Formats: sequence, structure tokens, C-alpha cells
Amino acid sequence: MSFTPLFLIGLRAALCAFLLLAVGVARGERAGPGFQALFDAHGAVMLLIDPDSGRIVDANPAASAFYGYSRDDLRAMNIDQINTFTPEQVAEERQLAARAGRNYFIFRHRLADGSLRTVEAHAQPFDFGDRTLLFSIINDVTPGRLANQGLWHYQSLLEAQVDEKVAEVNTVRRREEALLATGLLVQTGVIVLLGINIRKRKRLQRERREMARAMADERQRLIDILWGTGAGTWEWQVPSGTLRVNSQWAGMVGRAPEELARLTESQLREFIHPDDLARFLATRQQHLDGESPVYECEMRVRSGRDGWIWVMDRGRVVSRDEGGTPLGMAGTWLEITGRKQYEDKLRLAASVFTHAREAIMITALDGKIVEVNDAFCRITGYDRDDVLGHTPAVLSSGRHDASFYAEMWRALRETGHWQGEVWNRRKDGELFAEMLTISAVGDEHGRAPYYVALFSDITAQKLHESKLERYAHYDGLTGLPNRLLMMDRLRQAMAVAERRGSRLAVAYLDLDGFKAVNDTYGHAAGDEVLSTLSERFRQAVREGDTIARLGGDEFVAVLVDPGSGEMVQSVLQRLLDAAVRAVVWNGHHLKVSASIGLVFYPLGGQTDAETLIQRADNAMYQAKQSGKNRFYLAESA
Repeated sequence: MSFTPLFLIGLRAALCAFLLLAVGVARGERAGPGFQALFDAHGAVMLLIDPDSGRIVDANPAASAFYGYSRDDLRAMNIDQINTFTPEQVAEERQLAARAGRNYFIFRHRLADGSLRTVEAHAQPFDFGDRTLLFSIINDVTPGRLANQGLWHYQSLLEAQVDEKVAEVNTVRRREEALLATGLLVQTGVIVLLGINIRKRKRLQRERREMARAMADERQRLIDILWGTGAGTWEWQVPSGTLRVNSQWAGMVGRAPEELARLTESQLREFIHPDDLARFLATRQQHLDGESPVYECEMRVRSGRDGWIWVMDRGRVVSRDEGGTPLGMAGTWLEITGRKQYEDKLRLAASVFTHAREAIMITALDGKIVEVNDAFCRITGYDRDDVLGHTPAVLSSGRHDASFYAEMWRALRETGHWQGEVWNRRKDGELFAEMLTISAVGDEHGRAPYYVALFSDITAQKLHESKLERYAHYDGLTGLPNRLLMMDRLRQAMAVAERRGSRLAVAYLDLDGFKAVNDTYGHAAGDEVLSTLSERFRQAVREGDTIARLGGDEFVAVLVDPGSGEMVQSVLQRLLDAAVRAVVWNGHHLKVSASIGLVFYPLGGQTDAETLIQRADNAMYQAKQSGKNRFYLAESA
């Protein structure tokens, strides 16, 4: 064989080697997907925000789908156009999150269709080139929606891409080594091409190092993002039962990462609260069986040796075999202890509000009723829908004047509290008494946006008090005021007369012949005489005067501003006529008369009520000695 054919064969082999290496280099020069590709491909709602201006620098397709705006529209918007919180509310929420130990914020975001969604915003600043942007993951926590459903996917996608790039680099390396081996066999014919390949190989190695460094940076960026959101991540190899968790996950259960290096699924169960384990297993199995698109479970897990925390466990199957059997599952843990404690407090407050025996009514600053409890409806007869949006005036009885309510509001403004008895009206029109307590409910800024009124029905108590008062001040047989009430009214009348410079008269009345009626016909007949005459005496005196029974057959009339002597004599004569008319009892005509002693006030000198009664009593005895059935005027002192 001549030199020329050999040369051609060698040249052809070298050329083939060059072409193979060129193809490998070309493939190696194509950079793998970076942060932007992951940002665009991830299913979680993600935003890049300028922390100084609040401008949305970028939004991924998931954000566009969630908010209902195009990506270009979102890039032209400010976060304040989506977040409905005022700057003051945003600052307040940051303080609340700090006090509660939360690593996320709860906001209300408005979508393109105008609807509002409650979201958890997990945000962390990161350097992107020559500027720092706020990387935010938005989780929809509105009831009925799944939140944070893309967080696991983002991690698994990046790790898959990293593995793909590593495999590609290894393939390039193997091809390169094969080409180098081939080149050595034919190096005598391709020395020039070998030199070129060497230079390209160095460039490829440099680019490979840069790509590996970029992938390492990207992986670290993902780790930093996950750390910033406080999410613990887990990966479960279903066939083997082994789990791999990150440091945040280990921290949640109070363990060092190295302690969990060989964590198994059976060991995982030991961290879960016994009362939640069955629900955890059932919910996860539903997802493994394809009955739910995403696994999600709120549960308590052991933190440290004795403590328990609440976590939201979310994940999904990431790989299956050809038969559909799950091979791998990945997801995240987010601690929600603060949220669960807050929900428990809300449930407790709602239970107390609903089941309290006292009526509870909450009003806004404008006086409109915003909520009532069951006891309110039971006491007032109003349904909840009857009073919401109305003022408490719907209950007004009309028994309290404007000054009463003015004093109530003055106390509320000055002290934030008022307590007292109020008469109100039920829905059926019946009046009822209530013991009412009103308190202003203040917020952290000292404002009182609501008033809370608690009241109980004390109608029965008031009626009982009224009966006791009547027993204490009125005669049980005749219903007339007794001595105690008469003396109180007499003192008041004396004070008024002295202040006005007027006078009053006191008539002391004793029945004549009453003892004979009692002895002859018995006490029942005597009681009938007393009751009948008491009613006659009440009609004989003027309105505003007082006729009282002191006991036995003795009565006292207090005549306020009695007028002339003739007018006084007219009243006394009516009393005498009322006493002398017979009382019919069991077919018997019972007859008595009356002797009356009269005294005017003021007398000369200082006189008290007891002295005035005593003077009238003495005058009554003068009337009896003068023949009975008459009145006698006491002489002035």
C-alpha cells in the first residue's frame, strides 16, 4: 500500500475525530437553564420586587395566572396596586409577624377580576447582578385554595436540571476522552488538528468550570431562598422508605441534620402526634393512590424532646414507574403554630360569644349593630337579621329621657365604660329591665372602633324589689301608705312648705265604735270596715294629698297647700261623711263614725314631723271628748 492511501486514511480519521470533538464542544457550549428558566417554569407564584420603589421587576407565569394580569402588565405595576393594605397596615403586620415569630406576612391581594385573596408572602432579598431585589413567594391561604403548592416542584425541578447538566458534562468528558484516544492513534497524521483540539479542550474545561460554578451558585441560591422562607424540605424514596431532609426540617423537630442523615419513613412517624398520625397516613395514601392531585395535611409534630409544633405538610409524587407505582415524593414543611394558636383563640372567643348566658351586642362607632349573640335574641325576641345594621334604638322603651343617654355617652367618651339599669322593649312590645355594661374596645393605637354591650334580664328581680318596697311602705290590708311612708312624705311636704312659704295641714282620724263592730261581728267584719272606709277616704282627699293608715283604726291625712279654711273644712267633712255611711257585710249594716284632729304647719317655733303628728293626735282626742263624729282644730303654739 502506497503512502498516499495511508495518508488519506489517516487524514480521514483525523477529520472524523475533529468533527466529533467539534460536535461535543458545540453541545457543551449550550448553557443549561439558569435562575430565569426555573423562575419561569415554576408552578409557585413568584415575584421579583424592587425593595426601594415597590415596582414589580418580574413575575413568573404562575403569578400571571394567579393575578389574572399578563406578565407585561405585572412588570408595569407596583406591588401597592395589588396589596390592599395601607403602608400603616403593612408596618403593623410586620410588627405582628415579628411578635408571633412568623417568617412570613399575611396580606390581602386584589386580583384582576376585583376579587380579594388572603395570602402568605414569604420574601427574602437577594443580589441579582449589580442590584438587590426582593424575591417573594406568594401562597394563597384563602379557605378552599391550596397554598405554596409550587415550592416542592421548584426544588425538584432545579435538582433534576442540575443532574441533567452533570450527566451532560460527563458525556462530553467521555466523548472527549474517546476523541483524545483516537487522536493519539493517528497523532502522526493530525498534529495540527490535535493542537486545535487541545486549545478547544482548554476552553471547554474553562467553560465547564464556569458552568459548574454557576450551577453551584444557583443551587446555593435555592438553598438560601428556602432558608429565607423557613420551609423545611423532604424527599421520600418510596420503595426503600428513606427520607432526605434539609437543615430547616431538622431544626423544626429539634434535631441536628447529621442525626437525621439516615431517616426512614417509620422513624418519621415517631415525630408525628399520635392523634394526628392516622389522618396523616390516610391523607398521604389518598394522594399516592391518585385520589388527590396534591398531598396536604396540617398536623402536630414533636419539636425537641417534649414540645409540639403545628406544621403544614405539602407535597406530591414526583416519579412513578411504568405501572404507575409511586417511586419518589417530595414536599415541604411550613410551621403554622402561631396561626393555629390564633385560630384556637378565635374559636374560643366565638364559643364564649355564642354560648354566654348574658346578651352581647357589638356596635361600630356610628352606633350600627354589627353582631349579637344567641342570648340577645332570646332575651329581646329579635332575630339576628332583624337588628344587624340598625342602632340599639330599636330596643328603646321611651322611659329614659335624652339627658340619661347624654350622661351614658359622656361616661363612655371619658372612661370607656358605663354600667347601669336600663328599661328596654322586646320585639313583642313587652317592657323589660336589664343590667347593662358597655365597654369601648380599643386597638393597639388607642382607638376604640367598637363598643361591646353585655346585659342580663333583671325584670323578675325588679318586680320582686317592687313588691318588697310595697310591703315596706304600704298597709297590707288597705293598700294605703303606712306610717313609714307617711312620715317620709310629711317631712318632704314640710320642707317644701318652708321653702315656698306655704302651709300644710295634718288631720289625725280615729274611728268611733269600731271596737264594738269587731267584738260583735268578728275581725273579718272589722277588716271589711277598714278596707271599705280606706277606699272612701282615698276618694275624699285631693290628688297629691296623702291618706295613710297608722294601724288599728287610726288614719292620718297630709293635706299639701290646703288653701282657705273653708276648703280644709270641706275635705274634713267629706272624711266624716265617708266614715258615717254604713258598710254592708253579710247582710249586716255596720256603722261607725270618725273623730278628727287638725293641725296646720308651720307652727310657731321649730317643729318636726313627730311633734306635728302628736299635736294632731291631741286635737283628735278633743274631738272625741266633744261628742265624736266631728273635727277639732289644734290651737297655735
